[in-house]
Amino acid sequence: MVGLSFNLPPEQAIRFFQAKGLRTSFDWRDMLHEEHTRAFTVAKMMDLDMLADVRVAVDRAIAEGWSLHRFREELTPYLQKKGWWGVQEMRDPVTGEITVAQLGSPRRLKTIFDTNMATAYAAGKWKQIEATAKSAPYLMYDAVNDNRTRPQHRAWDGLVLRFNDPWWKTHYPPNDWYCRCSVIQLDERQLRRLGKMGPDTAPPIETYEWVNPRTGEVIYVPYGVGPGWGYHPGLARTGQTLQTLAEKLEAVPADFANAALKDVVASPSFMDWLKSPQGAFPVMRVKDEAAAAIGAERSIAVLSAESAIKNQANHPDLTPEDYAVLPLLGETPTLIVKDSENTFVIVRDGGKLYWAVVKAAQGGGRETFITSFRRTNVDDVKNLLKRGTVLYGDWGK
Repeated sequence: MVGLSFNLPPEQAIRFFQAKGLRTSFDWRDMLHEEHTRAFTVAKMMDLDMLADVRVAVDRAIAEGWSLHRFREELTPYLQKKGWWGVQEMRDPVTGEITVAQLGSPRRLKTIFDTNMATAYAAGKWKQIEATAKSAPYLMYDAVNDNRTRPQHRAWDGLVLRFNDPWWKTHYPPNDWYCRCSVIQLDERQLRRLGKMGPDTAPPIETYEWVNPRTGEVIYVPYGVGPGWGYHPGLARTGQTLQTLAEKLEAVPADFANAALKDVVASPSFMDWLKSPQGAFPVMRVKDEAAAAIGAERSIAVLSAESAIKNQANHPDLTPEDYAVLPLLGETPTLIVKDSENTFVIVRDGGKLYWAVVKAAQGGGRETFITSFRRTNVDDVKNLLKRGTVLYGDWGK
């Protein structure tokens, strides 16, 4: 098998990296998992201006295909001039203790280069995989298989799973510092050439307990995956994109938001998301007065990955056409009934009766969630009216 390479068309990798903000951190354990899809950081680089300059260098490295040698040549004199080089004493902002810290060095620059290039290209490759998943729905784990390959990564080499198998959420490479693993996308014919009649069975995910010494947080890490690496850069970026979409929809007038939601929920993108949900998908704009009644700060309601998985398990009869009704429940409801301090139920009669439960973040908060969506019947609605308070509409049946 071939190892990780950075010779893919870089457009998607560039977009992934350019979407990041900046965040200072003293220790690599201060930022873990999906946080790296939202912000660029370099441990112990506490100067935002310097961090921004290093980010520009990484951005150029991705866009122009720099080698590690070129990256070091560009940054070494800059960091030395700024005084961020060698071993120095620094105060830890978390503990307040003075510690001896390794700042700039050839090895540190290799870590910065390899980590950011690998995750950016992994996320960029994922966008290509999503775009062609209908014709090539399989991914094969691809390890380098030399004397530097980790034993567990060697064991996964050649494993073939569907692109939306849950195993990839925690095992999509890279899976540790300096991991060179990647994936190869396969279509049905290529799968048969490997002697397989279908995908393999995903290995069981066994974890060990890791305590973050910076925060005390207990994290369960899959064996073979380094602490902080058990996430999927592409899917995590999808979650961030959905959050941005929800924020944009919140800022536009209701009629614009409703029109956009109808388009996006009826699109193949939403159906693909339902197959392997990550993040929270905006699906409905609820009435402002209804949102206010449950203490929700946002009128754009999202369907979280957890709720989507649970809803599909509880209501497997729902079709894409059913899910496409979700924006209509918010735009033209028949009834909105408050049934607890922070939840209400929307009922819509459009030939078929639909029911959606909307919940504000506990104790009020910014997010508004759809926790359940299903078809319903007249008896359900009558029982709802007996126990709840009507916020909008008139049943009359």
